[in-house]
Amino acid sequence: MREFFSVQEVAKLLNMSNSGVLYHIKTGHLKAEQVGKIYIIAKEDFGDFLKHHRDDKKKEKKSAQTKLKFE
Repeated sequence: MREFFSVQEVAKLLNMSNSGVLYHIKTGHLKAEQVGKIYIIAKEDFGDFLKHHRDDKKKEKKSAQTKLKFE
């Protein structure tokens, strides 16, 4: 049986607001299913989001390091 998180649970895990989680859902970065008026996030989809989000942060750090110019 699949396990699901609520928007509030994901927000707490990511230390962000509910509206921040909803932003990621609406932009397609975080896959969720709408049930009535609420969204639920499958455990697997949350894991995929975390994996992709971490990869993006690593890329940002690398690109920030290469942009430094010393004179």
